[in-house]
Amino acid sequence: MKKVVLLVVILLFFTIALFFSQNDKSVAPTVPTITASTFALYDIAKHVGGDNVDVQMVIPFGVEVHSFEPTPKTIISIQKSALFLYSGAALEPWIIKLTQGENMLDMSKYVDLREAQGEGDVDDGHHHHGDEAVDPHYWLDIGNMKLLTQKIALAFVKLDKAHEALYVQRAAAYIDELTKLDRAYQKRLQQCQVREVILHHNILGYVASKYDFSVQPLTGLSPDALADAQTMARLSTIIKEKGIKVLFFEAFISDRLMQTLAKENGVEIDYLEPLANITAAQAQTGMSYIDGMYVNLDKLTHAMRCE
Repeated sequence: MKKVVLLVVILLFFTIALFFSQNDKSVAPTVPTITASTFALYDIAKHVGGDNVDVQMVIPFGVEVHSFEPTPKTIISIQKSALFLYSGAALEPWIIKLTQGENMLDMSKYVDLREAQGEGDVDDGHHHHGDEAVDPHYWLDIGNMKLLTQKIALAFVKLDKAHEALYVQRAAAYIDELTKLDRAYQKRLQQCQVREVILHHNILGYVASKYDFSVQPLTGLSPDALADAQTMARLSTIIKEKGIKVLFFEAFISDRLMQTLAKENGVEIDYLEPLANITAAQAQTGMSYIDGMYVNLDKLTHAMRCE
């Protein structure tokens, strides 16, 4: 009889435990899922959202942004997410495959865009929004990153009013770090012996315009464009005339042509972080957009021989 009573008590205990376990799951708060197409947008969302959102990169870490093609599974995850933050400005041509929804935010609409001028040209200061050809690398402009942070914070508040104070606080902290970054660029790039940078494709148009130096790219705005012998010869002339000692290529892009150019002219070669994406190893270490921008600043000050 005692065994029967004990068995009933044990079964009752597990029944009660199971009830409360299921009840807890049913009331557990869920956080909205945010998808982002580029690392810069992902980084803002992570810093502003904190634990109150689940931020996911659409393009896997280590994959070159220009060549990415979404799978059906990726498209479904985008459409199911509470918000999809994408760069726009023709950076993601695969966007046309998606059914446009209210959860999709083209972030290029909220920043100052630089006209896509000729190879090596520097921005003339005229900014615009619209469908004309623009330089898509706008996230490397620290001022634009501040605008993006403000917009993303507002979008999170609209999505989750209960945590408004947290989103506003985190956005302010991130913008403060961006302000410090901008001051570092202004200070360290002010006095430089060389004010010309040669790199594979022009990711530095916004940076060059803001901090007053020139960019000479091998292939213009597109990393897939082919360089001709005339361009190689022209850049060799600039290297000699300007006393350039370091050439740059970008992470995720083949350095073959830049290695050839560097070898022919007896100069160094290094890479810059485009920050449209980062490697899986960098993601594991917790590298941020701001970390990457400081890495670029160190390399630019060395190449331009800044005081």
